[in-house]
Amino acid sequence: MEAVKAVQQAIDYMEEHLCERMEPNRIAEAALMSLPNLYRVFYALTGHPLMEYIRKRRVNRAAHCLRYSESPILDIAFESGFDSYRTFAAVFKKATGLTPGMYRKASLYYSFERVNLLERVSYLEERELSHRFPDVKVVRLAAQPAIAYRHGSSVREGLEDEAFRLFYKMLASAGIEMERTRLFGFDAPLSDSPSDLHEYVIMAPIELPAAIRHPDLFVTKLPGGLYAEGKAPAAPASAIIAAWNRIVAEWLPRSSFKLGSHPFVEEFFHHRGRITRMKLFLPVSKKHEQETIEVAALPRSRILAFRAGGIHAQSLADDQLTAWLNQQAVVGDIRRSLYMSYSYGITECDDSWYELGIAAPDDIHITGEDAGRVKWLGGGLYASVSTVAYGVMTGVLDLLHEWLCQTDDYCLDETRSWFAEYLPASGPEAERSTTVICYLPVIRSNV
Repeated sequence: MEAVKAVQQAIDYMEEHLCERMEPNRIAEAALMSLPNLYRVFYALTGHPLMEYIRKRRVNRAAHCLRYSESPILDIAFESGFDSYRTFAAVFKKATGLTPGMYRKASLYYSFERVNLLERVSYLEERELSHRFPDVKVVRLAAQPAIAYRHGSSVREGLEDEAFRLFYKMLASAGIEMERTRLFGFDAPLSDSPSDLHEYVIMAPIELPAAIRHPDLFVTKLPGGLYAEGKAPAAPASAIIAAWNRIVAEWLPRSSFKLGSHPFVEEFFHHRGRITRMKLFLPVSKKHEQETIEVAALPRSRILAFRAGGIHAQSLADDQLTAWLNQQAVVGDIRRSLYMSYSYGITECDDSWYELGIAAPDDIHITGEDAGRVKWLGGGLYASVSTVAYGVMTGVLDLLHEWLCQTDDYCLDETRSWFAEYLPASGPEAERSTTVICYLPVIRSNV
């Protein structure tokens, strides 16, 4: 509860100085917390990165002034805390989808209300989840007969777009009315494909006309079942990945559902042969019990760490580890645990980082460049939860931080970093069956 009060103090400070230049360190001082800890706890309790919250509140103030005053737009920008019109226009359009001038004439109303944690902590979980993820809903798709095309390529990037283009052309050439035709797709199971081939199945839930005799088309069924439904833009690929990650890594761990065994499905909304937007269908099933948080001392273990920073940190760290695995000829070796950590709660590109690691037991001699990669994990108390793989595990971290905010027995140890350990698994469904343990470093409170 002390953490809730501290974050609320930070919110109160930001509201008082919303129209002024604010330094993150001053906000942390108002909360009586270190800045890294404030980033983490603020995100866990509000669902918004610290600086993003400030931007949205400033846009809220500006939107109100645009709608209910005749003040010049430049004056509104400065009075709302923006240091230039260019910055204001970019942030405003990103939040509302309209330029300030267009918003003033439109019927759209943008609202981002001030967060009051002291009023929200007693909400029911379901209400809190729907408040945080209003665009995610659970639906049941019916299995339906469909025409399908299976597209293969040795290159994974752009696989869905090429499958869509070819399938659309096949159906349109056969006289199918495409503007009324729904298109769905999913990755083909790895076990069905050669190791160097990526395949994507795209389908339309319509009957196969007798006139169509294309050799690459076949009749199948649209996978039915229970799904969490989200939305994504048509491009770029990074935005689609971020939308998937939001459902998998943030929504799913907080929900009363777990990952289902049926395929991940994407629906393509299209116009005149171009994808305009997408729906994402995450396979789910009901949980019978929630994961338990435990606190225990963890012995030290040695790993080789591969770390990168900046906007592309995740892919850079992944490339480093993949190159090392290929060089060492240990790709697919399931005897070693893998580890992951990143700058949870920090979205500013310059400060963000991502790290992957692989177990390096004491009996392995390390020389050369690898000596600089050695890192030790563990050695102290950790709050931990054992679960399945949820993307970058953001939702699991949210739960751990919320638990820490509500207990009086422990507090965060800021001298150590959190990490996730991926216990080895094998087989075509290894990703879904892999056990992941998230560890959050804690110390006993001096109560």
